[in-house]
Amino acid sequence: MNKLYVMDAEDCLNRLPENTFQTVYIDPPYNTQSKKFEYHDHYDDWEDFITSKIRKTRQVMQETGVLFVSIDDNKLIELRLICNEVFGKDNFLGMFITRQTTRSNAKHINTIHEYIIAYAKNKRKAPAFEIKRLEIPFYADKLLPLMAEIKKEHKQNGIASATQLLKKRLKEFEKIEYFSFLKNYSIVDENGEICFATDLSTPNGEPCELYIEEIMLHLPALKSRGWSSKEKFIKLFNENKLLFKQGRPYEKHLLSESKDNAMSILNFYSRQGKHDLERLDLGNVFSTAKPVEMIKYLIKISQISHNDKILDFFAGSGTTAQAVLECNQEDNGQREFVLCQVQEEIKNNLYAIEYLSGLGYQSNIAEIIKLRLARLQYFIQFTYEIE
Repeated sequence: MNKLYVMDAEDCLNRLPENTFQTVYIDPPYNTQSKKFEYHDHYDDWEDFITSKIRKTRQVMQETGVLFVSIDDNKLIELRLICNEVFGKDNFLGMFITRQTTRSNAKHINTIHEYIIAYAKNKRKAPAFEIKRLEIPFYADKLLPLMAEIKKEHKQNGIASATQLLKKRLKEFEKIEYFSFLKNYSIVDENGEICFATDLSTPNGEPCELYIEEIMLHLPALKSRGWSSKEKFIKLFNENKLLFKQGRPYEKHLLSESKDNAMSILNFYSRQGKHDLERLDLGNVFSTAKPVEMIKYLIKISQISHNDKILDFFAGSGTTAQAVLECNQEDNGQREFVLCQVQEEIKNNLYAIEYLSGLGYQSNIAEIIKLRLARLQYFIQFTYEIE
């Protein structure tokens, strides 16, 4: 069951069972000493404050688990040193740069980025950071219209016409950075899907004919190559992944299923987090909410299954909860979240205090999460409990 712990993060971590969580995302205080946030951001002992929690985090992670931590320049070096000590330098997976805005008030350098550092409990067992391109907004914005256009052409005028249109569109994509992979996808299948094909013969196999009774497929022997296994042909047939060109079978690779490794630069802006709250009529109650799509991205690249458990013990406005719920809604997953937020009085935001009070909520940050979860239940059915 999903849970929200309203308590200190250390107390929460002490309650959690070891070797449980696949993905841990935290957005800790950056210790900027700024007084403009809704929360306390000044710690004389910040390193000790974070270190004890990182140590306990490692204990509650699965062997395959991954930790993501958002941070800015102010404490990046200190955080890296702490995580190197706790997890070991060999378990550092890399660092994302997240674009936050277009302008800053810095005197010398217009700083428009933050970071997300990633560590594995055991790098050798951690999943590869792979994700479907259609789940990355950068790709989806261009690929979805292309796929829709080709499918429409196929429906109206057939494969030949759709293939010609695809070739024309692919030339246009040659000029767009990061889309060089697309040149391989030059085939339109019988369903109007864009794909490419790979040979199903093997260079090391013995030349021989292959008859697969289960799918009524007969393949004559090749001159100098063998065929892939009978089991592979049956599997591809059942998945509708067999494609024939001039009578010869190939494996079909759909553009809709193409994947990419995680890129080090993420285009998730801070204003997207604000828009997420606005859609729940919670605009202006929390000024530093992270984007839901960003957390969904981190969950998906680090997942082992659709049943993973996700932890966030600096939960803020509850973005991680919404990300988990939306992931489940999209792929029928059964992921669970555990959130923790200390019952800290809201600072510097009279609007949030009055808004919560008007709805019968107390004026602390944990109450923002409770209200967000209540609003989400209008759209997504789920259960959670508070401890």
